[in-house]
Amino acid sequence: MEERHCHSCENLHEHHHEHEHNHHHHEHEENNKIDVVLYIISIVIFIATFIPLFSSIKIWFYLAVVILSGYKLIFSGIKNIFKLNFEEETLMTIATVAAFILGEYPESCMIILLFKLGEFIEEKAVENSNKNIKNIVDIKTKTANLLDDEGNETIVDINEVKEGNIILIKPGEMVPVDCKIIKGNSNLDMSSLTGESMPVNVKEEQSILSGCINLNGSLIAIAEKEYKDSTASKIVDLVYEATNNKGKTEEFITKFSKVYTPVVMILALIIAVIVPLFAGFDFKTWIMRALVFLVASCPCSIVISIPLAFFSCIGAISKKGMIIKGTKHIEDLSNVKNIAFDKTGTLTTGKMTIDKFVVVGNYSEDELLKYIYALEKNSNHPISTAIKEKVENSNIKAEYTADKFEEIAGCGIKAIVNNKEIIFGNDSFLEENNIKEDIKKNANYIIIDGKLEGYITFEEEIRDNASDMIKKLKALNIKQIVMLTGDNEENANKVLGKVNLDKVYSKLLPQDKLEHVKMMKKTGKTIFIGDGINDSPVLAESDFGISIGEGAEIANSVADGILISNNLITIPKAIKISRKSMSIIKFNIVFSLITKIIVLLLGILGIAPVWLAVVTDTGVSLLTILNSIRIFR
Repeated sequence: MEERHCHSCENLHEHHHEHEHNHHHHEHEENNKIDVVLYIISIVIFIATFIPLFSSIKIWFYLAVVILSGYKLIFSGIKNIFKLNFEEETLMTIATVAAFILGEYPESCMIILLFKLGEFIEEKAVENSNKNIKNIVDIKTKTANLLDDEGNETIVDINEVKEGNIILIKPGEMVPVDCKIIKGNSNLDMSSLTGESMPVNVKEEQSILSGCINLNGSLIAIAEKEYKDSTASKIVDLVYEATNNKGKTEEFITKFSKVYTPVVMILALIIAVIVPLFAGFDFKTWIMRALVFLVASCPCSIVISIPLAFFSCIGAISKKGMIIKGTKHIEDLSNVKNIAFDKTGTLTTGKMTIDKFVVVGNYSEDELLKYIYALEKNSNHPISTAIKEKVENSNIKAEYTADKFEEIAGCGIKAIVNNKEIIFGNDSFLEENNIKEDIKKNANYIIIDGKLEGYITFEEEIRDNASDMIKKLKALNIKQIVMLTGDNEENANKVLGKVNLDKVYSKLLPQDKLEHVKMMKKTGKTIFIGDGINDSPVLAESDFGISIGEGAEIANSVADGILISNNLITIPKAIKISRKSMSIIKFNIVFSLITKIIVLLLGILGIAPVWLAVVTDTGVSLLTILNSIRIFR
């Protein structure tokens, strides 16, 4: 049974070996066409057996039907019998051949024709599912436009692009590697990576990810990574990794099918031989009942639909902007009771914005900003960025330059601007300059020629949708949603005020965060979401660790899921999809088992013929497969 599942996902797993895959796919299509033609001929011959004109030779017609439509199945089944490999093909072969030997020719033909019809329908359904999932990993371009020092363009294989190379991305082309724009602006379609349907505007000095589609303007960019280290490549690798990491339910189904089929064979043998031998019943009648039992007991509806459901779940969540590293994590995600967030870079963007600007001396706010800007304009510190954005987005004329620049680690900056000594930094400068004013702590102060002139408080920028995301999580009946941060209590409470968390824990070291998550795990499955190097131990310890895609490399490598979209709203969507998937999986198992038990009992009682067992097996398989594919939509 496993073999059939692997075959159904063959197109996806061979994606890395494209030349071999295309050859195999073409060959597979040709074989399919031949099978369909032979199947149609078989049906015509079977219909001909009902014409009185052919009554004297219809045994040969029955034989032709069995051979033409079932030669592959019978050949495979006989091989499996010798290998003691009792899979679906084996059971169907035994049923077909035994019915024919017993003189039940129409029954034998019906078994093979109905089974083949079911196989065609199942294969089409699975193929459509694979196409959907393959679209997720179809984010790799084969070539890139390399520019030399003179600006001449050469089309090269994507793997030849090295870090630091200059590339041209034309309208309509896919971004080949992670890179930074050095010339041009455009709109990017990022839906394949983030699930975001609206185009995203990009401009010079902005980093962009491989796998996006450039919609309009030409972009000249510098490669920041080689393809193998780029986002698109990592997503493809993670999707393949996900297909190999089986969850408990999947592992159980695999083990179940290995034990179940031999047990069914033994029971069928008891029905066919032992019962009539000791009870004195008619052997032919009980052999036919054993054949019904064999066919009806095929576990293909479970063995095919369950892995397909898990795989569809991985695909559906990927479309929303999160990659999950294996179906084994879906069960944990669906059972989540507690969620813990890191603060900086997770619930917040890591960017600072000005909260309050207070003037306490004789200078105006604009004048003070001119002085501070002169100190901060060459720094990339989050506070510097907030100052620069404030000045550059206003009418303030930034006319000053800084001399004798001195940066004091952990304190701030000192320089001469416009013949004045300007100091901008934390309260350590107040003590140094003997300034005693009782003012707000946790601020940055501006001191001009030894006199305090004003102070600024900053706050972190909350991520888009953070508040909406918390509401949606609470609607999913998550038991507790907390924030674990190393930041001070005041900053932590600011975030609590803007995002409706249950509780925040501040001033935590990495080991403190770890202890908190261990305690939460005792009350139920726990998710931790973080982005930094210091979050890695907690991501690894939690039942399901989610890293922010733009976060640290090590956080991405230890996490169970990566939020490629960097959009927090993906998290409740992923939980919802995983819960829906698990309910579909459970339904498929229960529905398959109940249906099979009913047909098995009817078969033993002699009420159900073999062809009805085939129809039931095929119907249940098809329904459970379609139910599994529904997850992707």
